[in-house]
Amino acid sequence: MELKDDIAASVMSWYEENYNQKPLFAKKKPVLTPETSLSTGHYPWARETGDEIMTEYFSRFNVDKSGFDFFKYWPPSKGLIPNFLRSKELKVVNRRAEPLTIDMLIESAKAGRWLY
Repeated sequence: MELKDDIAASVMSWYEENYNQKPLFAKKKPVLTPETSLSTGHYPWARETGDEIMTEYFSRFNVDKSGFDFFKYWPPSKGLIPNFLRSKELKVVNRRAEPLTIDMLIESAKAGRWLY
């Protein structure tokens, strides 16, 4: 049980030190909890930063990422070109990002593989 607690503390500490920063124009940085979401909520990360965070996470905590679907949490956006100007195979479906929480990172680190 103690090792599992160490993993939880390690994930929280790693994220707090490296990524839980005060957003521009905010008075203070967000309070970090297991329910904090990286992909949704008040301060979601951009896709590029989300990719950086997850790449570092999988490596640092030795988590098998084979079941991880990045686009579930950071779905593609249409960008500047509207769908009606795109060919059928290049059309982008509007999807809402699902929350990717600190707790999901902790539980997957404990399991050694992506659980969600």
